[in-house]
Amino acid sequence: MKSSVRSAVWVGVAAAVMIGGTGRAVDPPKPKDESKKPTVMQRKLAHAQRVLEGLATNDFKKIDVGADGLIECVKDSTWKINETDKYLLYSNEFLRRSEGLKKAAKDKNTDAAALAYVDLTLTCVRCHQHLREERISAAPAPTTFANK
Repeated sequence: MKSSVRSAVWVGVAAAVMIGGTGRAVDPPKPKDESKKPTVMQRKLAHAQRVLEGLATNDFKKIDVGADGLIECVKDSTWKINETDKYLLYSNEFLRRSEGLKKAAKDKNTDAAALAYVDLTLTCVRCHQHLREERISAAPAPTTFANK
């Protein structure tokens, strides 16, 4: 009997700690800076998520609105962060895929919209990979120190 009571007490203590924390002070949440505008990449992600939601629910209006948002991102002055031919190629490809999404939504063609979305996503991945490689190749070589 004593061991079952002891077990129950330990379970209760563990549950209280998990629910209530350890009793240490918790930092209050930091207020959001309302004046801070999302970056173009954050907006691109939000629009892409809207397109995906539209694809999942067969909501062509969401696909269309998301595609419009993606197209607006490309027009944003902060979009163009690199002048390489490869970057410009990816940027133009992104715009074409976004326009393809818009057309597919207008035509109510789920398959075409899904394909455009996949191609758009692959374009994003390739572009971001290119930009990482550009940063790596542009970074100065690490300095090595000889052991004395």
